[in-house]
Parts: sequence; C-alpha cells; structure tokens
Amino acid sequence: MDEQDSESLDSLRESSAFELAIKTAESKVEVLGILHDYGLSEEDFTNKCSVLAKVAQGLPEVPDETAPPS
Repeated sequence: MDEQDSESLDSLRESSAFELAIKTAESKVEVLGILHDYGLSEEDFTNKCSVLAKVAQGLPEVPDETAPPS
C-alpha cells in the first residue's frame, strides 16, 4: 500500500466516523458541535452532505431530557 492509499483510507475512516456521529446525534445542538469539531460550517454541511443534513433537520433542537441514556 502506498502513501496515497493510506491517505484515502484515513479519509474514508474520517468520513465514516463523521457520518456515524451525525446519524447518532440526538439533537440539532449536538450536530452543531460535531460540525464544529470537523471544522465544517452549516452551509458547507448542507451543500456537501445533503442527505445527512436532511437527517439532522428532523432532530429536536435539544436532546430529550426524559429519554433514558443509551
């Protein structure tokens, strides 16, 4: 495996981790924190990840305090 393959694999892992984090977020506030961690603006997120942005749109503003922790 050459250096370019290694960079692709790292990029794929980071992309998968990002996608998983968004899909398991419990609120829009949590999504904003994830975007901040990855250095991504809301506008870039919406433009580059439209499917994930739609997932995030369906989340409540804040986590449900009454839900049992997972």
